[in-house]
Amino acid sequence: MTTTAHKITGQRGVEHRDDAREPGTTATITFPVTGMTCAACQARVQRTLTRQPGVQDATVNLMLNNAAVTYDPGVITPDGLVEAVRTTGYGAELPSPARTAFEEQEAQGEERVREYHALRFRAAVSLAASIVVMILSMPIMSAAERVGLARSADPLLRWEMTVLTPTLRAWLPWLYAIPASVLAYTALALTLVVVGWAGRHFYTRAWSAFRHRSADMNTLIAVGTGAALLYSLVATFAPGAFIAHGIAPDVYYEAVVFIIALILVGNTLEARAKSETSAALRALVRLQPRIARVVRDGQEADLPIEQVRAGDVV
Repeated sequence: MTTTAHKITGQRGVEHRDDAREPGTTATITFPVTGMTCAACQARVQRTLTRQPGVQDATVNLMLNNAAVTYDPGVITPDGLVEAVRTTGYGAELPSPARTAFEEQEAQGEERVREYHALRFRAAVSLAASIVVMILSMPIMSAAERVGLARSADPLLRWEMTVLTPTLRAWLPWLYAIPASVLAYTALALTLVVVGWAGRHFYTRAWSAFRHRSADMNTLIAVGTGAALLYSLVATFAPGAFIAHGIAPDVYYEAVVFIIALILVGNTLEARAKSETSAALRALVRLQPRIARVVRDGQEADLPIEQVRAGDVV
């Protein structure tokens, strides 16, 4: 049996090692970035990293939620890169030094699976709550219709009143006997549960973006649902302000919950795609050997693949 030794060659500035400190050398590091939800988030993080002194190239992957940066260790450190990401309002941390690259990928894959299951549960609860809130909103609109108050010419609302209301009244006649104020408070309670639990991260991320003078998809969601929620709160606690002007104090809690539910469904599908992509990448990584037999100073040693560097005989 014969064995073959291969010498790992490389050019100065190409070797990917984080411990290099010589002036003019480069290193490459990949670390996770959390909180990105759209292409605008990705572009903002990538632009921030590219502008850092000593950074030669930065690529941010929205699907994998990570950033790969080629930088000059003599100018900026990995901690500085992570801190630069955090200043934009997104989360970042260095890979654990106690874990190999294989273990790091496994950990990230498990995290994506947990994220998928959590989003799926929140989306299911939000969809169920949105149906209940919509049903509760129908008698509230009918109560205003009976006293002849003006309402919006929204064709969707008109369709609900002319098509859904007769059907709902036939199936659940007892629902229309409940005072409209009780129904409004019940719908408000369900909406607050969805907003404060299932959709809380939309608002916290939107606030973080606002604090950093930027806007993203979370900003759009927070502004849209926040406006509907505030309007409905006024209609619930001060309906007289609307009635005095001949306007029906309609509530739009169902719109708030439906928007959050639909966005969560989209996030769930996205998380599943990320999880499947991550699983495929891990399957490819498993094909790579984890141990290399290296000749250093005339001695053979079995080393983790991460410790192989340019100049080694393998």
